[in-house]
Amino acid sequence: MSLPSRRPTSPPEPRTPGSPWRAVLTGLAIDIGGTLLLNLILVTLYTSQLIGSGMEADKVQAVLSTAPLPGWMVIAGGLLGSALSVAGGFVCARIVRRDEFRVGGVLAILSPATALLLGDGGPIDVQLFLLLASSAACVMLGAHWGRQQTLREAAREP
Repeated sequence: MSLPSRRPTSPPEPRTPGSPWRAVLTGLAIDIGGTLLLNLILVTLYTSQLIGSGMEADKVQAVLSTAPLPGWMVIAGGLLGSALSVAGGFVCARIVRRDEFRVGGVLAILSPATALLLGDGGPIDVQLFLLLASSAACVMLGAHWGRQQTLREAAREP
């Protein structure tokens, strides 16, 4: 029995760099849009948990507006939100494929600024400042990983 013949394939064309604006807007959509969706899901889960425990609707509303969030929600939101920031920076770097740190830096500035604009308008305290700074650092980590991936692909090209 003979093996099927394999036609030689040509190497894939190198990808052309994308627009920095498209890269930043896509990174913002992943970071901010994903975080908003994540918050919606976590609040829905928490509300379901409160209703499932037999709490009445008016008490659920009071708990959601006044009580501090439970620890599991804060930890899950922080970890998954950080992962979304890393993903936004990574995708931004993979789209732009050049000057990844410069474009990632723009995203790292715009992402926390957009979060502040969409926030509740409360005072900026140390905790919020650290959260915004860590978000910017996560974006830059993603941009670094995206740059490393681009360099690995460039090294494999003939």
